[in-house]
Amino acid sequence: MKLSLQMLSKRQNILFTDEHSARLPVVRMTKAILQNFKNVEYGEIEFSCGKKFAAYGTKADILGLYGQNGSGKTAFIDALYILKELMRGSKVQDLFSECVAKNADHAKLTFLFELQYEDGRVRKAMYEFCMKAIPIKENAEAGMEAAANFGGLPLSSQRVCIFDEVLSMSGPFHGSDQRMNPVIDTTGDESPFGPRSRHKFMIGPDKGNKTTIQLEVNKRLARERSQSFIFMRETLECLKSTGLYSEYLQVLLELNFYGLHYFFVVNTRSSGLIRLNLALLLHTPQGSYAIQTDRPTDMPQNEFDIVSQYIPKVSTVITQLVPGLSIELHTIAQTITKDGSTSYLVELIADRNGTKLPLRDESDGVRRIISLLSLLTAAFNDSSLTLAIDEFDAGIFEYIWGELLEMFAKDGVGQLIFTAHNLRPLEVISKKFLFFTSTDPKDRYVQLKSIARTNNMRNVYFRQIENGNEEKVYNETKREEIIKALRSVKE
Repeated sequence: MKLSLQMLSKRQNILFTDEHSARLPVVRMTKAILQNFKNVEYGEIEFSCGKKFAAYGTKADILGLYGQNGSGKTAFIDALYILKELMRGSKVQDLFSECVAKNADHAKLTFLFELQYEDGRVRKAMYEFCMKAIPIKENAEAGMEAAANFGGLPLSSQRVCIFDEVLSMSGPFHGSDQRMNPVIDTTGDESPFGPRSRHKFMIGPDKGNKTTIQLEVNKRLARERSQSFIFMRETLECLKSTGLYSEYLQVLLELNFYGLHYFFVVNTRSSGLIRLNLALLLHTPQGSYAIQTDRPTDMPQNEFDIVSQYIPKVSTVITQLVPGLSIELHTIAQTITKDGSTSYLVELIADRNGTKLPLRDESDGVRRIISLLSLLTAAFNDSSLTLAIDEFDAGIFEYIWGELLEMFAKDGVGQLIFTAHNLRPLEVISKKFLFFTSTDPKDRYVQLKSIARTNNMRNVYFRQIENGNEEKVYNETKREEIIKALRSVKE
């Protein structure tokens, strides 16, 4: 559901004027560029919506990324996860310091967005940043001690440092159509950021240099906290406090709100909880909630209200995908916590044609479908929602998965990004939505060329692997060498 600007204003105390449109724009990611990120020396993906304009809220946009193991698929999802955290103003977790290529000083990520307004205006924004690993001495020592005593997983010895951020914009701004140019650029020596020509829109004359000083403090804090200076809450509050009306600030706030409420990334870490049968992550537009499957979950009132609202919606869809199956949130007890608030002890129940069992007794695939359906249905119905899923096909019957994607491509309106190994989607969705990893780290993401409309993409992809055409989408394996290696184990 699209929130009005009035609702947004109440939630985030954001400055709006009558010059703003009545509702938030549709935000779509249109291009992504990775440099020196994990095993991607250079990789560029231009989404279908970036190549061909699609009118406001009319069509879904899909990106399916395929390739052999370790070829850069998860790298792309990790890059999106880092982007999401930065746009939300959150800390990038220390473990992502390992994403900087070992032979590089830093990695650089660039993302382009298109913002479409109901009155027909279209603006574009480009956010680029660099990241490097900074040693953390105390974490390294604690991690080694934990590993030596088998007391837990070692902590990361490094953290992420975000620097050289640039936010550029193009389109109609302040009465004129502008080319893509920086609005906030932290790569130079200008204080608090460049270009100076944008200061009049963002910070005004800054009498007494109060705003400049605060923004300089924010830059230092952002580096120490592994956050984005541009999107961190302190910076947004500082820019709002100037009292200036700026359409540049409006777009900045809209991108921040998109990151907070309309951009979701589901990585393999959350899938691991499902496979271990420890918890099910219910992803909703209001946030993600872990529901324990190995035991009842103690849930506070606010989480209970959201989860109990979404479970029936998910159950409605799951019944159509797996006939005879429905799910429900069973309340075992209602309790009062020490602070006087209400809490609920709950358990997820699967109902198979009247036979009720705890959800933990269902298969990994069913539990994963349930975990994803709340977000997938939101992306199906909301043109601004971007959902990225790593290993979307894991544990899901290929025919059901193909049906979901085909329906999303035909009738959905949001943006869906996924990686997979199962090739069923190559037969059911358009080739314009498909990218493949290549064997060239300097050109990691490619689309297959010279594909006729009648070609079966699955067959074409296999021919590319077998024949080694110009795209080079597969690092050749030698069957004789594999057999030799297998036999060597028993010697």
